[in-house]
Amino acid sequence: MTIFLKKHLAPIVFVVLGVMPVIRWFFIEPLSFRFADLNATATSLGQIFGLLGVAFFALTLILSSRLKILDKLFYGLSDVYSMHHRMGQISFILLLLHPLFLVVKFLSFSLRNAAMFFVPQGSDAVSFGIYALLGMIVLISLTIYIKLKYHTWKISHKFMVLVFVMALFHIVLIESDISRDIFIRYYIFALSLLGLMLSFYQAFLSMYFSKNYEYIVKNIKNLSSDVVEIELKATHGARKLEFKSGQFVFLKFLSNAVGNESHPFTISSGSKENNLKFIIKNLGDYTSKLKNLSINDKVFVNGSFGKFNFKNVASKNQVWLAGGVGITPFISMAKDLSVEDKDYKIDLFYCVKNKSELIILNELDTVLQQNKNFKIVNWCSDDSGFINANEVTKLAGSVLNKDYFICGPEAFMVNLKNQLLSQGVKNKNIHWENFS
Repeated sequence: MTIFLKKHLAPIVFVVLGVMPVIRWFFIEPLSFRFADLNATATSLGQIFGLLGVAFFALTLILSSRLKILDKLFYGLSDVYSMHHRMGQISFILLLLHPLFLVVKFLSFSLRNAAMFFVPQGSDAVSFGIYALLGMIVLISLTIYIKLKYHTWKISHKFMVLVFVMALFHIVLIESDISRDIFIRYYIFALSLLGLMLSFYQAFLSMYFSKNYEYIVKNIKNLSSDVVEIELKATHGARKLEFKSGQFVFLKFLSNAVGNESHPFTISSGSKENNLKFIIKNLGDYTSKLKNLSINDKVFVNGSFGKFNFKNVASKNQVWLAGGVGITPFISMAKDLSVEDKDYKIDLFYCVKNKSELIILNELDTVLQQNKNFKIVNWCSDDSGFINANEVTKLAGSVLNKDYFICGPEAFMVNLKNQLLSQGVKNKNIHWENFS
C-alpha cells in the first residue's frame, strides 16, 4: 500500500461513515417534498446538518479513544488526533446550523416565537437539544479562548460526553427521520453507543486493560537549565516495550512530586537498547515538575505509537530537520541507523538558538563515526539566522528525490514545509508528527 493510501484511506472511511445516515435520508421521501418551498428547504437542511453533526460527534469520541488499532489504520496517532480535531470542528459547526435552519419556520409567525425556540422549556426533546448545544458552545469556547492548564482542560473535555448524552436524549425523544426510519435509527444508535463505550473505557478502564509496561526511574540528568533526560528501566520480571525508533509513548509517573497524569513523550533511545530514554524540555506546569522525580519512582508506559521512522518511506536519501528538543526522535533513529545500513544517505540539521542548546552531540558523534553517509549540520539562529529551504539545498544538495522528516515547534515545521513545497518537493515526501 502506498504512503498516500496509508495517509488517506482511514480518513476517507471515517468521512463516509459520517455521511451514511444522510445518504439514506435522501431516499426516505421524494426530494420534491423535501425542498418544496423555503420552509421545507430550511427544515431539510436543518435535518441534514443535525444528522451529520451527531454522526461526526460520535466519530470524534471514537477517535479520542487512543486505541492501538487506530494508530495502525491511520498514519500514526498524531493523524488520528488531527482527524479528531477536524471532525470535532465540523461537528460543532453543523450542530450550530441545525437549529438555525429549523427555526426558519417559526419566523413566519413572529420573531418572539423564533427566539423562544432557543429557550429550554424543561425536559422535553427540544430542550435536551438546546442544553446539548449550549454545553458544546461553553466547552468549545473554553478550549479556543481560554488557555486552561492541561489537567483542567482534560477534565473539561470529558464533559463533552455529557453533552453528547443530552444530544442522544434529544434524538430519542423527538419525532424525526431517526425515529421513523429503522436504518438511520439503528445506525445512529450503534455509532453513538460505540463512541460512548470507548469514551467510558478511555476515561475509567483503560488503565486496567491497556497494555501498560511497568518501569522505574533509573536516572535523571539535567542536560541544560530547561532540558532533562529521564532514563527508565523495566521492573524485575516485567515485559520490555518493543518499539521502532521515532515512536512515542504515554508516560504515567506514580509520583507525588509529578502527579499521575498520562502525557505523550518521544523515545530518544535506540530500539535495541535495554532502557528507555526521554529528552524533555520544560514547556509548562507538568514538564517543569519532572526534574523532581526520584530514582525508583514507578511509571506505567503505554505504547508505542506513531509512524515517524526513516524506514517507513521509499527513499533512502533523506534530510532530517530538528528544531530544538525536536532532535529527540532523530537521536533514536540515528542510533538505529546501524553500520549495515550503508546505503542510507542522511543529512541531519540540528537547529537551535545558540551553541549552549546543542545538548546531545556526544551521542550523535558515535553515529558519525560508524556511518560516513550520516552528516550533521549544527545550525544556530543567533549566528546564521533561521534555517530555510535554500540553505538546506546548499548544504544537502537538490531538494528533489528525497524524503524529509521535520520535528520541532509548530512554526518551525510549518515554515519549512511550505518552503520545501514551494521548491517542488511533493507533500507525500514530507513527514512530521504534530501534537500542538
